[in-house]
Amino acid sequence: MSTKLASEAYTEEEISVEQIKRATLNRRIRAARSLAERIQVTPDGSRVFVRFKPSERREHVVLMLSFGTLAVTGLLQTFSYLSPVALLIQFLGGVDAIRTIHRLAAITSAAQSFYHVWRILETWFVKRERGGMWPYFRDLQNLVQMVKFNAGLTNKRPQFDRFTIEEKLEYWALLWGNLVMGATGFIMWFPLVVTSVLPGQVFPVAQALHRWEAILAALAILTWHMYHGCIKDGNRSIFTGLMSEAEMQHVHPLEYQRILAADEYLKKMAALSGPPRPETVVREKLEHGVSPSLSEG
Repeated sequence: MSTKLASEAYTEEEISVEQIKRATLNRRIRAARSLAERIQVTPDGSRVFVRFKPSERREHVVLMLSFGTLAVTGLLQTFSYLSPVALLIQFLGGVDAIRTIHRLAAITSAAQSFYHVWRILETWFVKRERGGMWPYFRDLQNLVQMVKFNAGLTNKRPQFDRFTIEEKLEYWALLWGNLVMGATGFIMWFPLVVTSVLPGQVFPVAQALHRWEAILAALAILTWHMYHGCIKDGNRSIFTGLMSEAEMQHVHPLEYQRILAADEYLKKMAALSGPPRPETVVREKLEHGVSPSLSEG
């Protein structure tokens, strides 16, 4: 009897181990497929790489429009004491119209921020991934190396993965800026509600923080972001969703290697398990832009 029970327990243990192995293999295959699907072949036979999904590009457009509207309408109110600015405000319908537009843009920005936080939480707790913007110690090393490279102290450019150190710094600054602008903007919009809980001195502090953070953010976008995002490498992937193979090798070499390794891994798995099913094919030709199978998201 004891031998039979031991045999059954051993069998159950074997099944459990086999299930774990199978689940691990499936996760590896899904991760490899999500990477390999980003390789696309254009009609001329060259390869391009999907950098951003349509949903990510739409999110950037919303951010770009809401931030631009907030910056323009906010700075107009800040410098309304200047005669040319006052004339422009009158031309646009007066200060009340400017404030209304500013608040509508603020609501849009807040909604977009909540959506982005939801996506972050989904990445962490559903996909069980840290995400490409997660800070690592090597980011500090890359920053030091990039400063040396830009200063001409070394010929070795740091090797970047999903995002460069410039992109990460901008992203973290954006998160911090949104928190500051959102909190101070709420205080300025609802002063009676806030001062019923907090002392009245919080209002002028919020005004000063909101004003100077707005000026800093506008200057950062006009200088840092425009240079590193558009001028330096001529990167248009946030609008097109695609990046050429040469650009990937130059700007994101580590991610490029991971994508090719994933593609090779799937080929080997397909060779071991027989012909792949139609839904597992990882390459499609582009007729116009991103292929339909990657246009959802």
